[in-house]
Amino acid sequence: MFRLCVFIIVLINQEIRITNAFGECLNVVTLDGVRTLSHGQKVCAPPRNGENELGIRYLTCIHGSVSITTCHSSLRFDIVTGVCNWPQYASCSTAEILSTTAQRPAITTQKRQSTTTPKPSITTTQKAQTVRDQSPEISTSGLCSANNCRLPKCFCFGSQPNLPVSDTPQFLMITFDDAVTPQLYENYFKSLLVDNAYRIFNPSGCTIRSAFYVSHENTDYSKVLRLWQSGHEIASHTIHHNLPTGDSQKDYPEMAAEIDGLRQEVFKALGNKTLVDSINGFRAPYLRVAHDVQYDVLRDYNFLYDTSVTSVELWTGQTPLWPFTLDYVIKRCNNPPCPTKSYPGLWEVVMNAWMGENGFPCSMVDTCSLASGTLDTANQAAWEALYNKNFALFNKAKIPMPFFTHGSMFLRSPSSYTALVSWLKSLQTERSDVWMVTPQQVIQWMKNPMTNNEMKAKRWGC
Repeated sequence: MFRLCVFIIVLINQEIRITNAFGECLNVVTLDGVRTLSHGQKVCAPPRNGENELGIRYLTCIHGSVSITTCHSSLRFDIVTGVCNWPQYASCSTAEILSTTAQRPAITTQKRQSTTTPKPSITTTQKAQTVRDQSPEISTSGLCSANNCRLPKCFCFGSQPNLPVSDTPQFLMITFDDAVTPQLYENYFKSLLVDNAYRIFNPSGCTIRSAFYVSHENTDYSKVLRLWQSGHEIASHTIHHNLPTGDSQKDYPEMAAEIDGLRQEVFKALGNKTLVDSINGFRAPYLRVAHDVQYDVLRDYNFLYDTSVTSVELWTGQTPLWPFTLDYVIKRCNNPPCPTKSYPGLWEVVMNAWMGENGFPCSMVDTCSLASGTLDTANQAAWEALYNKNFALFNKAKIPMPFFTHGSMFLRSPSSYTALVSWLKSLQTERSDVWMVTPQQVIQWMKNPMTNNEMKAKRWGC
């Protein structure tokens, strides 16, 4: 069979490249010689004059254009995993890969080749079947409405589930950003979330759930494994707690290395494919959204949701938002640059801001003002007052309540931890409709809503 190729001459970085209609990059000078690279393929760049190490830079073919990315000064590109890593784990040698494949399993979260059908790979085949809905995309022209956006595939910005408020469960999403350190785990996470020393349960009788947006540096992956084994969600918060700006498509390789790279690090540390396959959420460091490039990566690498976009609905006197899909462009964006394109099936677990005691919104609990004292000096009563005040605001319409914070909040203010334990125990005693769950669980429920009584009867989330 003959293949008709249309060749186009393009100028990139002052070099002539020849690309064809299939998005391949032709005649690329690599460490292994002149090669043809397929779209998304990464290879080591040849060393420059005076360099005596390999993997300082790597090349990525993106729709026929070659992008050159420089690794962090302490890292080197690893062709096995496709990200910059510590030098002792990195290799640019094709021969070494072929000879050590059996001893050195690689996680291959390859990008999707289209917006509907992911390219089969070791880790994304099951992910595509269980996380992303595999069906033709809904048209995204015009305004989002019940006529063109329907569950379980699509949910409009500002919509609410079709259940009476009285029958709707009150979700509470407790999440922690940044590294999982031994100190945080042993002093706080273990007793509350692993050992359940305080005997806190959901209405189903099962233990509560939380989520961890993990950044690589300073993380103890043995503690991450223990949290995951206890039912908690593990999500990506990048490797270096930083993202490129996303102002240009040239940022794509670095963006992918940071976002999907966390999966790679988890696999290298633990070798647990099931855990890696469960990493489907992402939160941008510092809540700095990186434009469409961030969402291109999340879509291409089969993430289920993002939770980086902030909302101040309470501050403006409006009802907070349920999570929604990005089939249609976001109506309001408080921390631009937000996505400007359609990303069918990708969810946004919006960061509904709390109200601080000074009357101003705060997207993370540890940035809220308190009635007395500061983050470092407030007592337990001040923290509980903040928790109860905001619970009442979200509970009016049964909107999922975020408790988004950093584990370091407990180190700076141990009273915030004792207040959290006391507050959760009181909610369990006084209410029968409060469920402490992960963002993934909220999305799962939204795709198949059921009443609070039905959830208890079915022991939902156990």
